[in-house]
Amino acid sequence: MTDNGKTKKSNSPAAKAPPVVAERDESAPEEQPVVKARKPSFMKKKKEVPEYLRAVYGTRYFQPVFAMCFDSGWLAEPATFFYSKKLTKAVTDEIIEGDDVLQLGLGSGGFERAVSDKMNGKGKYVIEDLSSSHAAAAEVRISPWLNAAIRERDFTVADEKRYDVVVGWFALHELPDERKKAALKRACDSLKPDGKLIFIDYAKPKKFHPFGWFVKMFNRLFEPFAESLWYNEIESFAPVSDNMIWAKKTYFGGMYQCVIAQKR
Repeated sequence: MTDNGKTKKSNSPAAKAPPVVAERDESAPEEQPVVKARKPSFMKKKKEVPEYLRAVYGTRYFQPVFAMCFDSGWLAEPATFFYSKKLTKAVTDEIIEGDDVLQLGLGSGGFERAVSDKMNGKGKYVIEDLSSSHAAAAEVRISPWLNAAIRERDFTVADEKRYDVVVGWFALHELPDERKKAALKRACDSLKPDGKLIFIDYAKPKKFHPFGWFVKMFNRLFEPFAESLWYNEIESFAPVSDNMIWAKKTYFGGMYQCVIAQKR
């Protein structure tokens, strides 16, 4: 007490209240670490797109809504007269776990999932395409596999990387002939010493094919570079070499082709 009867506040250490320490509840679940969502594997930087590609395929591949529509599985099946699964199997049968795979251009439907399933998380699976909208739609398909990545770039331009398998899934028919040659050169140059090429694409159907005339008219309206594959072998667009063994198989009355080239 002070002389005037008021209580004086003590400054002694004993008068200070001890800090309150919260007891840990052992029954409470441990705090889980924050797992960051996987970032899209395709590059954000825009690449220069060839004029022919924007003119012919601008709406299909460079508008997000249409890119997602053409990317869907429900369209991929009827668009190939329900041969998509059989053609996909022709590719996956040639791939083994541990292969490094380069894909020239994005596919649609379940193709990338099928290839990723066959690779089983082993080896590198690199997909190159110029369409950022198409890449964004495809990213969902490959997101469960950490060995798969999309690179937003022109796949006709070479780099130093080498692969066991190079795949073209309905990519050549969208290229003018000069770019077909550039794509085949890139594919051949990207192979390891014992690597192989696998190309799935259109071919010339047999003379009395019930859908031959329809497909021809469709291609002339919407796929102006596809008819070239009716009259030229895929091998003819590749650099001349004695180190490649070429084989070809057709499906659906000659409508589709699977070309495999083994490097020796």
